[in-house]
Amino acid sequence: MEQKIVSEYFKRSYFAVDGLWFMMIEEEFSFDKALEIDENVWRILPKIQARKVKELLGLEGVGLADFLRAIEVKLEAEEYDYETKEQGTKHVQIVIRECPWYTILRNANREHLAHRIADAICSLEFRVWLKEFGEQLDFEVESRLCTGDPVCLLNFRAK
Repeated sequence: MEQKIVSEYFKRSYFAVDGLWFMMIEEEFSFDKALEIDENVWRILPKIQARKVKELLGLEGVGLADFLRAIEVKLEAEEYDYETKEQGTKHVQIVIRECPWYTILRNANREHLAHRIADAICSLEFRVWLKEFGEQLDFEVESRLCTGDPVCLLNFRAK
């Protein structure tokens, strides 16, 4: 089977299962309960992802440079439209022009919930990834698509 087909199949399944289970929990309980459970999931899943990417790339997994190589795998795999901008040896910005998660919410007419989900999940996810590359790294969100900004602007710094 062609690798691209397999990749697309698993990517679609990954996005679909995330949304489906969220909506089932929301339907059964509430949006707030679904978001609470989602947050618990996203405290663990990024660790699994980051550790697997470190293994696949043969990274030592310490520092900003290794983090950047690894997070780009995630962003590419999930088809973010982004660019990285090095702001010196201790500061990297990731500019996200299009986020697949935000696009899914927009297409499902749930865009009005995006900022609440981003408040809970996006920062958490990137912080968990960053923690896998050392305690001496910091993260800040400067702007977000889901709040009406033209891009998500993420700052990663070595302390």
